[in-house]
Amino acid sequence: MSARDQFDVLVIDDSDIARAAMVRALGKAGLQVLDLPSPIGATRSIVRHDVRLVVIDINMPSMRGDKLAALFRSNDRLRELKLVLVSGTEPERLSELAAEVGADGVVAKAAGGEALVAMVRQLIEVRRR
Repeated sequence: MSARDQFDVLVIDDSDIARAAMVRALGKAGLQVLDLPSPIGATRSIVRHDVRLVVIDINMPSMRGDKLAALFRSNDRLRELKLVLVSGTEPERLSELAAEVGADGVVAKAAGGEALVAMVRQLIEVRRR
């Protein structure tokens, strides 16, 4: 697998606008970012592209993000994957959900791209290309 096939972050969010903003902020920070509009195909993308961290929106119609995070945690192959939950919901509730599923961090969408970048950088070292 070449460095081009590896991604630092996978962003999963059904909102095109929110997803694009997160991808843009992470990309400007020098991270290699992949994105999906739903959880469908997430596991395959993570494995295929050697993803190191997944940013998951909580409120998605096909599957709640906390449920997806719990599935990742129950999968032996993905158990060590870093997970960050994002949402427009109140920060206290977001933190509770993260604790329940074993997510590594949370970022309120209202906090913006800089907060997301800071959280991601705190959780992973950026690969040198």
